[in-house]
Amino acid sequence: MHLPRPFKNPNYMKNANRRTKNLKAVLAQERERERVERERRRLEKEENMDVDGEPGESTPDEEMPTYASIEAPPSVLPQRRYCDITGLEGPYTDPATGLRYHDKSVYELLKGLSATAAKDYLAARGVNPIVR
Repeated sequence: MHLPRPFKNPNYMKNANRRTKNLKAVLAQERERERVERERRRLEKEENMDVDGEPGESTPDEEMPTYASIEAPPSVLPQRRYCDITGLEGPYTDPATGLRYHDKSVYELLKGLSATAAKDYLAARGVNPIVR
């Protein structure tokens, strides 16, 4: 008893040549596209200039900021610290392992953690794992 699904296209064929791209490749491609577009606009603006450098035609300037083009300085606020076990805000640090933890129930778990597991948690955070 196979009923056709009305929302599916019966003639759909998956493109076997289509490659998936990771986020880094997609962002790089978008930045390149924006750079080419800015260069094209700059050249158009230069072509529309009169001989004395005054604008010949009035062209609307469409310098719309995009998510990737907005640049901001680093934050002046301190970096937020998160618990290495739960991912919640971690205001405390275990002196023996250097792991951050959320509350005393997580600290009880940290005390029973092996040195290799503590190293793995620190490596996941990107810290040079030094366990005393």
